[in-house]
Amino acid sequence: MAKAEARGYVTLECTVTGARLYRVQKKLKGNPYKLELMKYNPVLRMRTLHKEVKK
Repeated sequence: MAKAEARGYVTLECTVTGARLYRVQKKLKGNPYKLELMKYNPVLRMRTLHKEVKK
């Protein structure tokens, strides 16, 4: 049986508008990096950079 991983939800905030539009799962334990993803912003109707922020 596999060992349970410590996964949790993190919030992604748009770097252009500051809106917190997305919530994604990531491995929390042993991962020192913050997520940076290109995601769709419906307000601007284009893809923008979204960075991980604290809740």
